[in-house]
Amino acid sequence: MGLDLMTRIEKLLTWLGLWGAMRGFFPLAAAIVLSVALLESLTPPVARLFPSVPANLIHVFAVGTGILLGLIGYFAGDSWDLLFEMLYGPRGKWCEADARSFLLLPSGAALARYRTLVAQAVPRKPDAGEGVYREAVKVARRQVERWERIERPLLLSRFLRGLLWPSVFVAILGGGAAVILPLLGAAPEAPRFLATAGICVALAAVFLVPYSALRVEHMIRLYQDVADHAPRKKSERR
Repeated sequence: MGLDLMTRIEKLLTWLGLWGAMRGFFPLAAAIVLSVALLESLTPPVARLFPSVPANLIHVFAVGTGILLGLIGYFAGDSWDLLFEMLYGPRGKWCEADARSFLLLPSGAALARYRTLVAQAVPRKPDAGEGVYREAVKVARRQVERWERIERPLLLSRFLRGLLWPSVFVAILGGGAAVILPLLGAAPEAPRFLATAGICVALAAVFLVPYSALRVEHMIRLYQDVADHAPRKKSERR
């Protein structure tokens, strides 16, 4: 996600006054709505497979399951941060890559440079791994106005992160049904489930790319801000 687009999104959400909602209920509500909508798209073929079951009952089951999967996906969203750390952390596979991975995911070279720079700038020398990030956050949080700007890409990344698991869950359900139905003599309905699974995989990819870019943007802003405002040593003042 380019900085210009990021700036426009920030201005739009500021104008709409939605940053408070981004810190609160909105990401959870979006995860539930997406999960319910994806499962509701499967109710027509399910109704055809089970004609004796009342349609209202199928919809109730879809909504209930969607709420459950949305809740699980939202509160299990931290697992995507573990994947991000494996790729862009201090020892991540892409932490020093100059080119975009798969032509879509952000490069990690700039992040690695700022991470090294801020490790020398923070007052307390951090441990390896996440220590650099934690120490930088402690320093940045002391200035509320600066932290609000630094935090914004993080809030947006958490919003997108909450949409990832619902997409993956429904993709697994749809793909599994597409495999099993021909074995049960219901092959005509399999393409609908397979198509839904494909759409969900595409959605997950669409959410994963900006999620990763926003996380990188947040960390670069954080490290750059802390490094720029770090007290200079005597030798650097001369």
